[in-house]
Parts: sequence; C-alpha cells; structure tokens
Amino acid sequence: MPQYNFILEASAFNRGLGNIKRWITQNTDNGNTTNTSMNEDLETINLNFYIPTYTLKELDFLQYHDKSFNARESLKFIDNYANPTHSNGNKNESNVQLIIEFPDILDLVPWSDILQSTDGSNQSIDQLNKLPRRLKNFLKSCIYKLHDDDVKWILITEDEKIRKISTLCNIPWCSIVDADSLLSKEFNYKSFQETESFYNSILKNGGVKQINSNGDQIIKTNFENTVYAKRGAGELWSP
Repeated sequence: MPQYNFILEASAFNRGLGNIKRWITQNTDNGNTTNTSMNEDLETINLNFYIPTYTLKELDFLQYHDKSFNARESLKFIDNYANPTHSNGNKNESNVQLIIEFPDILDLVPWSDILQSTDGSNQSIDQLNKLPRRLKNFLKSCIYKLHDDDVKWILITEDEKIRKISTLCNIPWCSIVDADSLLSKEFNYKSFQETESFYNSILKNGGVKQINSNGDQIIKTNFENTVYAKRGAGELWSP
C-alpha cells in the first residue's frame, strides 16, 4: 500500500483546507465503505500529516489578527480530528495519521543541526541566523522529522518565504496543487489514466498548436476533427 508523509505549514491550511479535508475524508471513506461497486477503481493509501508547533501558532495568529475564516476552520478541523471521538469508537477506520508536534521536541534539536543541513556557504548561514525565532523553530521541526524517521517527508507550503528558507536547508517542499495532483492519481488511478489519455489525444488530434508570449502551448481545435471526452458504455435511450 502506498504511503505519503507530509509536513503541513500554516499557508497549506489557510489556502488549501478544502484539499486537505478531501484527502483525509476520501482516504477514510475508501478504506471503510462496504459498497465495492462505488469504490472498485479507488485506492486506499497511508497518509501521515505532521503539524509543527509553528503551524498551530500561525493559524491562531491569523485567526485573531487577520480574522481569517480558513485559519479558524483549520484549527477546528485539527482539533476535531485529533480528538479520539472522531472515529466513533472504531480504531481501525482510517489509514490517516494526524501527528501534532509536542513543543518540547524543539528543545531537542540544536540550531547547529539546521546550519549543517545547508550548503555551508556563509551567505546561507547568515540568512538563517537572522531569521526570527518562530521561523527557526519551524526549521527545527522539519529537520527533526527528516532526520528522525527512515521515511521521506515532504513539506507542503504556499508561503514563498518558507519555500526559500526550506530550500536553503535542503528540505523538500511542494505546493497544494502538486500534492493534490499526486494524491488524486493514487486515489483514483483509472480515472487519472482516462484523463491523461484524453489529454494526450487532444495534443495529438486537437488541431493547430501555437506558443503564446508566456511560453504556454495553445491548441486551436478544428470542428471537423472534434475530440470528445470518453464516455461510459451504455445504450442511448429513445422514447
């Protein structure tokens, strides 16, 4: 069974709460439903989400300072899911682990471990040393998970500053969109294959291809060579 391990930064919740909820609920439902006809194409995977202390504090700040609705709902979701009663007494209902960091762990990670994770240049070290304490603690959380477990952890963040300092420390990161694309493929591999096949058909038969000023490919379709999306098998109803 595939397994994915993600460290969730505050911006991932603030901008992608709906995605995170869907990953968790879809994986939970797939693993517990008895209706096999509805889930014959769906895969169940192991998902581990690590929530650093920084993430909780940032969401709390956004909730009160910026009056962020998503931040408030994110904290509510984390609290509800972390509560054992969410499983309705069924301990085996989910392949999802939501791991909330113990704040004391940060004291076990020396700052020198973070500096050693860089390329060693004076510029990188100077940039990290000038960071506020909250960001230093966040890097400690990430390095702790990367070094503590044998599994690979990937940070999900939408914050450009977090991405930059994570890159300095060689912490692998991705966006909500990247993670969603990866997990969507795992959850419904057959559907993904059909979509990919349709996309390739568009590229091959769609029509004249052009490149716009941004370097993106544009396909101008020909009505005489229309490519239709794949439809399920069945008979056309007639009165």
